[in-house]
Amino acid sequence: MNLNIINGRVWINSNLEDIIISIKDGKISKLANQDNIPEADVSIDVENNIVFPGCVDVHSHLRDSEFSYKEDFISGTQAAVAGGFTTVLDMPNTDPPIINVKELKKRQNNAKNRIFCNVGFYSSPIKSEDVNQLRLSNAIAFKIYLHKPFEEQDLSDVNLIRIMNRISECDSILAVHAEDRQLFDQNNNHTIESEVHAINRIIKLAKQTDCKIHFVHVSTKEGIEAIKNNKSIVDISCEATPHHMILNTEKINSEKHYCEPPLRDKENQEAIFNSVVDGEIDIIGTDHAPHSLRDKDEGKPGFPGLEITLPLMIDLYMKNKITLQRIYEILVDNPIKRFGLRNIGQIKEGYNADLIVINENKMNTINVNNFLSKAKNSPFDGNQILGVVTKTIINGQVVFDGKKIIASPGTGRVLEKEVDF
Repeated sequence: MNLNIINGRVWINSNLEDIIISIKDGKISKLANQDNIPEADVSIDVENNIVFPGCVDVHSHLRDSEFSYKEDFISGTQAAVAGGFTTVLDMPNTDPPIINVKELKKRQNNAKNRIFCNVGFYSSPIKSEDVNQLRLSNAIAFKIYLHKPFEEQDLSDVNLIRIMNRISECDSILAVHAEDRQLFDQNNNHTIESEVHAINRIIKLAKQTDCKIHFVHVSTKEGIEAIKNNKSIVDISCEATPHHMILNTEKINSEKHYCEPPLRDKENQEAIFNSVVDGEIDIIGTDHAPHSLRDKDEGKPGFPGLEITLPLMIDLYMKNKITLQRIYEILVDNPIKRFGLRNIGQIKEGYNADLIVINENKMNTINVNNFLSKAKNSPFDGNQILGVVTKTIINGQVVFDGKKIIASPGTGRVLEKEVDF
């Protein structure tokens, strides 16, 4: 089916332009002006709204398997497309964890025909010898949790160097949850020092191995400084979450809305905010971490973020606190470049037709009861913000119409090496 998107302000070359987008066979087939509209089976009038490349989340927990009561591939990817994410990268701390080729392939097969957006899968290797085969089996990247290694996972410097050397050899990237449990305080609180020490440790190892490093959910001013001071020396990047960027312990009860790392004080939050705006933080990752209400009552860390991250950024744009160019960089361009994704992220002939439509002038109240995610909790619940996603198109098919999912599971694909990255 040929599809035209008309009457949109289309994000091209860092500007919003009056362009018609034609889509055929899942690809952008032509860009035209109003005087040269191609024939199409269907035309979608987007009513002067913004047409943007689909966002990419490099940090999602889609749960499923033994955690399906928290979230599954269907609900998690529905949440993604409702929030404007057309590609998400799924973390390996599932049950069972994705620590070897067998579990990776099992998870990929489980996801096929059940996902609404495109999904890549991380792995967390137990053995350095497994790294290359995991990569060949379509692991999008690798992830370690310094504060919480998996059973039999040796994260000593000696073994980390082995793992990092293998990751470097296969030209992949290691994402790191950088906290040192030994530096948590007597009440098991996640101290600022625990993050900074862990960041510096990994930077030291990266200098010895030439392994590309991506630090997830950086939450401290000192942590950002350590990364910034070493970017010219080692190949490192970092992300922040919307909650660490916007919220602080003066605004929010950090025990009720517990996450790891925890929400920080105003000084650290403002440092994160400014670093996102100024470009020192490369990426916004949702850290979509769904839990049941019972699990949250029991202190499980995290909350859902896929449906609200882009609207929160658009709200900041409408308040002149961030530019649309910067939103494009942190939610589209930088994630794609850092993780080596192909044929997405630009509205350009020949690229995959992964697109979203945004009404930046529509007021919306965040309501957890309306989430498509199974998780119904958020520190942003009740916030009024400007900006809603009114359409999500994935692989050339309209999946979300601004109110509901209108496609079937299987619209999305599992990302494959040499095809998608």
